[in-house]
Amino acid sequence: MIIERLTFQAKYGQADALLEVLRAGANLSRVAGTPQRVTTDLTGRMFTVTWDFEYESMEQLAVSRAEDEKMYQGAEFQEWFGRMQPLVERGERQILQVVEF
Repeated sequence: MIIERLTFQAKYGQADALLEVLRAGANLSRVAGTPQRVTTDLTGRMFTVTWDFEYESMEQLAVSRAEDEKMYQGAEFQEWFGRMQPLVERGERQILQVVEF
């Protein structure tokens, strides 16, 4: 299994607002059909929000990323992303492989 993890450092006090925007974005393109979860910090950096997506393989992730490239050009995504940008200090993307023991 592959996990794509998007980590956002929300501006001070803006984590709840960011969560609302992420909820609204959960209906966009690939996101709606992809197993996902959102987590927030309990310790560590305050106002950290992560958004994880699960894929069976790197091939499935690659197909999803190609769909994303098309979605990024759409008006719905542009409006949603415009609501998100002012709430975030920085972001990071990781691709993780789940290792079974």
